[in-house]
Amino acid sequence: MNREETAISHALPSSERDLVSIAVGRARESGQTRWVALAVDVDPGTPIEDALEFFSRAGKRDRFLWSRDVSSDFSVCWGVVDEIESAGADRFRDVRSWCEGVRARIDWIGDSRPATTATFFGGFGFETESRGSAEWKAFPAARFVLPEVIVERRNGKARGVFIARVESSSSVTSVIRELLERRKEFEGSDRREDPAIVGASTALRSLPVSSSDWPAGPEYRVRSDRSHDTFRAQVRGALDAFERGPLSKVVLARSLTVDHDGDIDVPSFLGRLRSLYPTCTLIAMGRGEDTFLAATPETLVRVREGAVETAALAGSAPRGRHPEEDRALAYGLMSSAKERSEHAHVVDAIRAVLEQSCEAIEIPESPVLRPLFGIQHLETPIRGRLKRVSESARGVDALDLVEALHPTPAVGGTPRVAAEDWLQRSEGLDRGWYAGPIGWLDSQGGGDFRVALRSGLIRNGLGESDRSGASRVRLFAGAGIVEGSDPEQELVETRIKLRALLAPLTEI
Repeated sequence: MNREETAISHALPSSERDLVSIAVGRARESGQTRWVALAVDVDPGTPIEDALEFFSRAGKRDRFLWSRDVSSDFSVCWGVVDEIESAGADRFRDVRSWCEGVRARIDWIGDSRPATTATFFGGFGFETESRGSAEWKAFPAARFVLPEVIVERRNGKARGVFIARVESSSSVTSVIRELLERRKEFEGSDRREDPAIVGASTALRSLPVSSSDWPAGPEYRVRSDRSHDTFRAQVRGALDAFERGPLSKVVLARSLTVDHDGDIDVPSFLGRLRSLYPTCTLIAMGRGEDTFLAATPETLVRVREGAVETAALAGSAPRGRHPEEDRALAYGLMSSAKERSEHAHVVDAIRAVLEQSCEAIEIPESPVLRPLFGIQHLETPIRGRLKRVSESARGVDALDLVEALHPTPAVGGTPRVAAEDWLQRSEGLDRGWYAGPIGWLDSQGGGDFRVALRSGLIRNGLGESDRSGASRVRLFAGAGIVEGSDPEQELVETRIKLRALLAPLTEI
């Protein structure tokens, strides 16, 4: 071992070096890939940067953001040391099998890290199979990654996790070198002044006196994927289908395309969404120039040490322009037979799934209001506890529940098969990851998945290769159609939901 190798090897405490050595030995003996994960707790007195700062640091590498501003908890990761992509009826099982295989071959070293913390990150498309469009190429029907670096904050405690791949040909020194390089990036203090801020300051000092000489601002070109008349006709088509049966609810979605003459500043856009919707979960997954993101109010399912949390979120109304109007709209939502019926479909569907896997379920008799900026929903929080099984049997895990619940009537319809068939034939929209389950899995089979509502796909770097300009964004929104739905009101609901992303995106 030369001097450099000796220095690298001794950069870790002897106990941690020994664990790396053991992992390398196991990889050589088995001939199988293994992984080493070094977890380092951050000193409580050391400030940790904002989640969005870490997300922007990932650049164009594979990256993932999970942030809940109301709790200050977040996970940010980048890089890939292993991954899985799948499609078809077995995509959930494929992801589970991959996760189980990786879990069995990870050696953890360093400070203690709870096994219930996020380790695998990814999501699923709305549909079982990808439609193969170039627009969604970066986001197949199922994709999960084991990242190189995880930065996380949970319950006020910050931590960095650095993961290296160990092959049968790896050396102890090469593995330690990778871990140290990732830790150095996490701890790096080389913070150059933001070039955007520098440029803005220079521009301010050189502004012309006359406003007629000012340079033009950014340009955005917005186009709906279909006419309003078409959408209204589709709503009427759904109402006609209800009369023929068995369909009783369907969620009809539409999209807006936004072309921009420059690249979208994704971290800044995420920051605006976080400010507007602090009680929502902010999610972003990026690959190269493409980023799918959501500021979603809807939990699909959370599983932690046998405890299950989910919620029914369906039934919507706008917010008022003043307190009196707001209260009137809230009262109208709570007392609307149509909205309560739509909400009940979702509650019943979730209850039917959880009754199969939980020994106890708590479901309030009536929904509560979930007020958000510009819109309010009916929400019923639901809790349960998974049934106990013998040590030899595999119990229900987070992916089992994700597969059983998705898509809920809040984003698909009921009955599920009839709704999916109607959407395939009549909606005319490639949803991709819109309304799909996105989230993370831990090292015990638990996890946290949200429904990707209030979401959009950002494609930067198009430039001369595409007539759209430098970037294109597609925004999505849907409305639940049930008996008694009014086509015009359903169109208005999609407008309100689309505005939630369109306004902060085109902030000019």
